[in-house]
Amino acid sequence: MSQEVTLRAEPRNVVGKKVKALRRAGLIPGVVYGPVIDGTIAVSVEERELLRIHKAIGLNSLLKLEWEGGSQQVFIREVQVDPVRWNPLHVDFFAPNLRVEISSSVPVVMGEASGDLVGLLNAALDHVEIKGLPANLPSNIHADVSGLTEVGQHLTAGDLELPEGITLVTDPETVLILVSAIAAAAEEDAVEEGGEAEAAEATEAPAEESAGE
Repeated sequence: MSQEVTLRAEPRNVVGKKVKALRRAGLIPGVVYGPVIDGTIAVSVEERELLRIHKAIGLNSLLKLEWEGGSQQVFIREVQVDPVRWNPLHVDFFAPNLRVEISSSVPVVMGEASGDLVGLLNAALDHVEIKGLPANLPSNIHADVSGLTEVGQHLTAGDLELPEGITLVTDPETVLILVSAIAAAAEEDAVEEGGEAEAAEATEAPAEESAGE
């Protein structure tokens, strides 16, 4: 990212069930860990700021986490959420060695289709595995699909244009996006609808015969 993103944290002594009080105060408990950290550091961050930054940069962009007595370049590794309310419950920050390459799964963002496209673009896989220095990892990778115009054509992982310093870990022959026929999909729907209609008629027929008797 062109501008460094900073998130303020506070050292945390509260653990266990007592963290509920933090959440009521708008704070989310978390930990910082990684190869450049001794053990783990317990912190808390403002829920509103965490959500704003998480939405803006995702899981594959570095941010600067600052707390009293220290700071570290980190990734948001995981945000645990309540399965019912979907509010954040806990956050893990991973502090990598910035001089050592790491692997990461990044989303593939489909570009604009060609005006000559005859068919439907289907995403067979929406993520690829890449490797590079932490500061060079992109938040996503653009897939140029403008060359896909005919049924049967496809785009593989090896067709992606990667940023400088980034290498592909996913098998380059892996199909990411393919063009399927619109007619074929429509025919399948028609067959399914026809089958349902026949089944309904077969169910109604005995009832009508019984009524006639």
